[in-house]
Amino acid sequence: MGASPSIEIPGGGKEGYHVLRVQENSPGRRAGLEPFFDFIISICDTRLNRDNDTLKELLKMNVEKPVKMLLYSSKTLAVRETTVTPSNMWGGQGLLGVSIRFCSFEGANENVWHVLEVEPNSPASLADLRPHADYIIGADTAMTESEDLFSLIETHEGKELKLYVYNTDADNCREVVITPNSDWGGEGSLGCGIGYGYLHRIPTLPFAEGKKISLPVRTHYEPLPSPKDGFTEVHLSAVVPTVPIAVSSSASTGLEQGLASLSVSSNPTSVLSSHTGTLSSLTL
Repeated sequence: MGASPSIEIPGGGKEGYHVLRVQENSPGRRAGLEPFFDFIISICDTRLNRDNDTLKELLKMNVEKPVKMLLYSSKTLAVRETTVTPSNMWGGQGLLGVSIRFCSFEGANENVWHVLEVEPNSPASLADLRPHADYIIGADTAMTESEDLFSLIETHEGKELKLYVYNTDADNCREVVITPNSDWGGEGSLGCGIGYGYLHRIPTLPFAEGKKISLPVRTHYEPLPSPKDGFTEVHLSAVVPTVPIAVSSSASTGLEQGLASLSVSSNPTSVLSSHTGTLSSLTL
């Protein structure tokens, strides 16, 4: 995600409602909302740039009526328009059937865990985690720091753990149920390598050449960080580490861009992230 286009958001701002889950057969699913990548930024031509009841009230006012919704995708870095029909009749929870959380676009793709090598007959293999193409993007518990996944694995030793996984080959999200087990016969509780950090983020998908968009795009390019800037690749074991991950004091100018080099430290400190917002989610 080094050089990436920057698009003008109608109404300005860099925040919206992050779509966390979309229920099957829901109005949100029929409108094409994509979990993890999509942010609801506008509905009925009203910019949703504050965490309040505006979205909820507009949905209630338009039950069983098609309304225009604008979405920002952190995968394609584009704004698109869709039509959604809030409904009480579709058979699930909420008028849209989606779980959302108000937060910033920036940093939304930072807290992902890249699945690397998967050992045969391991818990990761039995759960059909796919090396290199799979990215763990979430769980039923909010994960906003690098060590959160490993803490979750540790607390679910011998118990089923539901993870939300994005696959770059299929370009879709799926639920994966895995049972961490340190006695499976190999190394770690999952039996797979996990990569975290700048070099292990989900690659963005650029616009196809010649594709028409209805919004003005301002493009700028930033140079990729180099080793001298203090950036290093971090390769973590899927077993819970004996020491937490911490921000290295060697990270320099990259911190100003919301990036940091990581190192192992005996002092537990949180990894910096520009993904802000409340941890609780709302189902609409």
